[in-house]
Amino acid sequence: MPDHPVSRRSFVKTATIASLGIALAACRPIPPIEDAEPAMGQVTAAQVTDRESLKAFVLAAKAEIQAIATNLDEAAKLKQWVRTEGDWKSGSTFLIIFAPNGHVFAHGNDRDAENRNLLDIEDERGTKVVQELYAAAAQGGGFVEYYDDGPKTAYAVAIRRLMLVGGYSQDVSHVKVRIADLPRPAVTASEVVDRETLITFVEEAARIYQEALKFEGGIPLAEIKNAFRLEGGDWKSGSIYLFVVSGGGVTLFHGSEPFREGKPTDMMRTDSKGVRIAEELIGGAWREGRKFLRYHYDNPAIEGDEETGSPKLGYAVSIQMPNTKVVIGSGIYIETDEE
Repeated sequence: MPDHPVSRRSFVKTATIASLGIALAACRPIPPIEDAEPAMGQVTAAQVTDRESLKAFVLAAKAEIQAIATNLDEAAKLKQWVRTEGDWKSGSTFLIIFAPNGHVFAHGNDRDAENRNLLDIEDERGTKVVQELYAAAAQGGGFVEYYDDGPKTAYAVAIRRLMLVGGYSQDVSHVKVRIADLPRPAVTASEVVDRETLITFVEEAARIYQEALKFEGGIPLAEIKNAFRLEGGDWKSGSIYLFVVSGGGVTLFHGSEPFREGKPTDMMRTDSKGVRIAEELIGGAWREGRKFLRYHYDNPAIEGDEETGSPKLGYAVSIQMPNTKVVIGSGIYIETDEE
């Protein structure tokens, strides 16, 4: 069962978004050696074979991230960046991105590990490896030895407020997903049945999401997203779910299809009637503050509408984040003659 470590009362007082922290882990096992060698030049994932090349790989990844992750959109795209075969992923060598509080933001090989908190995970000898990695990074970078079917070595280095790690590879499937115990909305997902309840549902979600941006020391954003994604919970019920899109059109959260997260939204996509769904709904909310849109979309509950789609009413609002805005929305399938 998921953990529920945060009370509704504490949320109201201290809800927050944890600053997006990034830690990278190259996950091919590297045995420990006694003496570290000076780092080589740029090394790709396929070239990691020993301690020296591991460190060089991590430093090269750090330089790349500093160059590309300069805004919210590019940070979100790191989810896809770490999963793409190439310089930063090759076979058993891949990257993991952590938030500074121990949550996995993106995993190059195990999507199920995302949004789990690994801060307290231990190796075979009881070492809290992730905590050791943060400590090494805080000291300017260093190696951490741990045991996982034998001795292994990881390397950690600080990057801005974040952490970059290479060589860390443990099975984390036993770690429970933490779900924020959010205040119950005035209208839950299962209670969305018409235009008015859709408005209330989306605006309640926007309030919760925005409150998370205002305060320090409260619920990590990952735990809020986990609550938004929980089927049968207050925020997701069948075809009623939430989505969050950045001002640059990158999907930051999708309650039904998490594989879309980190990918650009197709703003030119049209339905069977020629309605540009994302441009009119998401773009409209970005420009006007809030937007309704009637369009056609494949309804999983109806067979045979894959090509034409079924009538759907979408509602989205924009919310202010530091230095930018994001759009949050949802939708409900409707009868043909409904508004």
